[in-house]
Amino acid sequence: MNDAMNTWRESTWRIITSLDVPDLDPETVQFAILDADPVERYRDSLTRNRETLRQSLADESDLDKRELMRQGQMTVTWDRLFSDVTGDRLYLLVPSRVKGSPLMMRGVFLSSNDTAGRKWLATKVAYRHQTPVCWCVPVETAIGREERVEVRSENTLDLKGLYDHFMADF
Repeated sequence: MNDAMNTWRESTWRIITSLDVPDLDPETVQFAILDADPVERYRDSLTRNRETLRQSLADESDLDKRELMRQGQMTVTWDRLFSDVTGDRLYLLVPSRVKGSPLMMRGVFLSSNDTAGRKWLATKVAYRHQTPVCWCVPVETAIGREERVEVRSENTLDLKGLYDHFMADF
């Protein structure tokens, strides 16, 4: 390996991502690597706007429309967490397996010389079986080290559960 490659490896932290979630619609999902846990910001936003959100639901008498509004509150509040992420830090994760090729894999490879430490791979909302889903996967980064982050059905963030919890009275 040449000196430039060694210098790069020794001076950066790296993340390799993969997406293995069947029936995702669309098949891709936008994500960012965040320095702070977005769940805390989600909680803060819902808590700050709780009464207004609750009132808008209470004002809707049609149960189907109310559920759509609730789902909209849940997903828009999550996606708004990405409003301060610049375009050069918002990535697109595509399915890991290439259709028709059981061996060929793909992913997103990121490297940075920013401060290492705890990061979160957080996705914007996507849909699976018409249900909103997203991911918030913590990853510990260190200069000179490469980490793999897999986005799978098993590590989906329970956005509905978080929404219900943060909207409840304590």
